[in-house]
Amino acid sequence: MNDKILDIQHLNVQFNTFDGKFSAVRDVSLSLGRNESIGIIGESGCGKSTLAFSIMRYLATNAEMDGKIIFNGKDLTENTESEMDKIRGNRIAMVFQNPSTSLNPALTIGFQLDEVGMMHQKLNKKDARKASLAALELMNIGDPKGTARRYPHQISGGIQQRICIAMAILCKPDIMILDEPTTALDVTTEAVILESIKDLKDKLNMSLIYISHDMGVINKVSEQIVVMYNGEVVEQGPKAMIFEHPSHPYTRALINCMPRGGVVKENTKLNTIKGYVRRRGIVEGGCPYADRCDARNDTCEATYGIRIIEESHSAACDRAYAEDIEETIKKKRQPRVREVAPKESKTILELSELHKIYGTRRKIYAVNGIDVDVKSGTVMGIVGESGCGKSTTGHMVAGLYKPTKGTITFDGGDITQGWNHRKAETLKDIQLIFQNPGRSLNPSHTVEQIIGRPMQRLLHMHSKEERRKKIISMLHKVDLGGEYLTKKPNQLSGGEQQRVAIARALSISPKMIVCDEPTSALDVSVQASVLNLLNDLQHDSDVTYLFISHDLNVINYLSDTIMVMYAGKICEYGKRDEVMGKPFHPYTEALLSAMPEVDPTKQKDPIRLEGGLPNPAKKPKGCPFAGRCHKQVGKICEDQYPPMVRFSDTHYYNCHIAKPEM
Repeated sequence: MNDKILDIQHLNVQFNTFDGKFSAVRDVSLSLGRNESIGIIGESGCGKSTLAFSIMRYLATNAEMDGKIIFNGKDLTENTESEMDKIRGNRIAMVFQNPSTSLNPALTIGFQLDEVGMMHQKLNKKDARKASLAALELMNIGDPKGTARRYPHQISGGIQQRICIAMAILCKPDIMILDEPTTALDVTTEAVILESIKDLKDKLNMSLIYISHDMGVINKVSEQIVVMYNGEVVEQGPKAMIFEHPSHPYTRALINCMPRGGVVKENTKLNTIKGYVRRRGIVEGGCPYADRCDARNDTCEATYGIRIIEESHSAACDRAYAEDIEETIKKKRQPRVREVAPKESKTILELSELHKIYGTRRKIYAVNGIDVDVKSGTVMGIVGESGCGKSTTGHMVAGLYKPTKGTITFDGGDITQGWNHRKAETLKDIQLIFQNPGRSLNPSHTVEQIIGRPMQRLLHMHSKEERRKKIISMLHKVDLGGEYLTKKPNQLSGGEQQRVAIARALSISPKMIVCDEPTSALDVSVQASVLNLLNDLQHDSDVTYLFISHDLNVINYLSDTIMVMYAGKICEYGKRDEVMGKPFHPYTEALLSAMPEVDPTKQKDPIRLEGGLPNPAKKPKGCPFAGRCHKQVGKICEDQYPPMVRFSDTHYYNCHIAKPEM
């Protein structure tokens, strides 16, 4: 057993608000050993970040805290602010979720890194810069000197996050807390950062606390898992034990929510967790999960409390596999049977030699020649790293951008022009669902106004009673009720906002919906609910989806065909099982190797892609993946664009590696 470096004992955090006092962290006790890593998992609002802020003493002024946080033998709750300044960043470092808000846009990367060494370790300017460059090298950042001269906006999100981690390790802290640092990153970038974190932990003999709502990510970096719900620890233990034998119904529900290998829409409906995490008053007791629990019975409240399940594994409940109540998880995961056999679909969308170049003097080559057909009533998943042209392609289809070159044919008609030159019928037939529902919904409009506006503008439905009747019908389809009509976006949770966005898109019966990463910012439980909803609505209405995402587990679950993009080009295209089952393009292979696995026994070594996408300001030459490819065959890769290699009528890839060699 490792020596304890951090020991949290009966920690409570309450916040005073205009609506009264509520409990954010309640009676939390856990310990962290030296060179040990703990993953904290749970939905938004479960108290994970508040627990981390309590350790750092970063709580707001309306917070009240009691309990003990013993670090290296001393209780941090008794420290003065000046004593905490010597610990923060120096002995305990924290990496936040959004790197762009952690870095000062007006200062160079080097200056911001140097500040850490100069402030905490009292280094002179020359030695501080040496330490900064060494930290950048530890994070596998190529050209550390060049990176140090740049400003945050001149580097990608993945490099920004690595710089935040470099900043955290400059003082070689005893503990590093990471608060969802890879949520918004591509799988390849995420894999590199997670591998870097694991390496740093061993090199620097550092302890880790990793916060996430994604079990697959937690499995990559953590040895122990702590499951939190509504401010309480409901289960903790080794990751293999938690996955194989979850005792708390919430832990089991979280695991079952996640799409993963072998789970596809045709035979599986994702498990969801009804309701949402609600605030608890400080006088409320008993099981916080009872109102959402499928395994609840009359004795739950009386017997609730942490108990030892087996050595090093404890939980507040042992009813994850309760047999006295019907097994709802199995019922929810029954195969779905279509009443009518799917008919041979016609082609609804054709993209031919599609290009998009931004700018005139300084050009950015975003999309560099795409040829693809999409069948009616199917889901085409578009996957690739940030900057590969996924969203630009979707936005050109929707008419937000006009293509520089090429044609877009929709339902037999040419719609290559921008939205303002398209017919009203085309505008009705192609709708969008954006990544961030909060920013795509008008904050001053009610739900009724938001969903009703396209009906009024595009369907010319001017009767308020008729519109309201249809709006309520749409709300019921997305599992919301008529009581939401008068609510505004800021009164809704993230999942509810996304459901309203889906209802708005479907309210005018479109033929195609462009879904631009609609689940990337959502909890796994809400994500499962939205994916089930999209699947059911598509099944009922035969609408076509272009589903853009960097999450391959989501793409695998929902898609019929998959298009893998890199630097504005198609790397590989085929039916879902052709692409996901046995990928042929080296880039697809690298993407699949980087997928986080929910099952800790199925971890694989990711193919590390060094560097980033080619400079989009330079006209593409040769294979765009040549500089990062682990299977590059020679100079031909850099000089000539690869030929198309066909495996079947539906499956092809563009690569210089010939079919027999694969």
